Amino acid sequence: LFPSLQNLRKEKSRNAARSRRGKENFEFFELAKMLPLPGAITSQLDKASIIRLTISYLHMRHFASQGDPPWSPLREGENNCNKGKCAQLRRTSHSLVTDIFEQHLGAHLLQSLDGFVFVVSQEGRFLYISETVSIYLGLSQVELTGSSVFDYIHPADHVEMAERLGIRPHLRAEAGCQTSHESASSPASTSSLAGTPEPAPSSPCSTVSELSERGFVIRMKSTLTKRGLHIKSSGYKVIHVTGRIRCRPALVPGSSRPLHRPMGLVALAHTLPPSTLNEVRMESHMFVFRVNMDLQVTYCENR
Repeated sequence: LFPSLQNLRKEKSRNAARSRRGKENFEFFELAKMLPLPGAITSQLDKASIIRLTISYLHMRHFASQGDPPWSPLREGENNCNKGKCAQLRRTSHSLVTDIFEQHLGAHLLQSLDGFVFVVSQEGRFLYISETVSIYLGLSQVELTGSSVFDYIHPADHVEMAERLGIRPHLRAEAGCQTSHESASSPASTSSLAGTPEPAPSSPCSTVSELSERGFVIRMKSTLTKRGLHIKSSGYKVIHVTGRIRCRPALVPGSSRPLHRPMGLVALAHTLPPSTLNEVRMESHMFVFRVNMDLQVTYCENR
């Protein structure tokens, strides 16, 4: 009798655990469907990735709505006011094409850019990165979103990136920011962002035109192979980053004028070509020539 009761309890415990796992998996499945990603991608995500992407998406919504100017669509009231006009316009074929184009406007803009777009929080994490990053670096949007930017840039460029984001100097080591000397002498230079670093004191961005503009060059990891070239790849690509620090207005006690607190970096990244032509395969029908800034030919091969 006792063994049978013990087996019954074990069976009940297994059924309860199976039921809990089923409910948990269902909740994760429903949460993944809410992410702004294709179903073919969300169906393949593990639980950790679902949580990471969800947190990043929530942070991105806050980043978009709280910054100045806000990145929000038309308010519902404005939409309803023009509903009659929109219904009439959609009857024409031209307006239908326009509606379709505007629906996919973001994808068209990304494809037309010679690079990829990304948003990094002031703590150094990717809140958003366009799917076109796979074209230039071979990395996936899902892999990068929510991850630390310091995991994907060269250790010698950690300090440069930290300075651009405004991370305090005494916390850069905790953020995985190694100097070039340390990165050359210590294998620990590949350490990533260990925790959430404390941003620098939020200096007012009132003079936004000068203080918020960013332009710098870093090296980012790349998994792309160089076709037709029998050379070893370093695993990094040189990226030119141009962008702007996004700020949010904040009221300061005792001040009549609101200040602007930095929230993160919005940037466009371009991959730079190699510094020399040594890596370019020269075919028999090609030749090299050099011109100055006035487009006068200063050198040309005999061929």
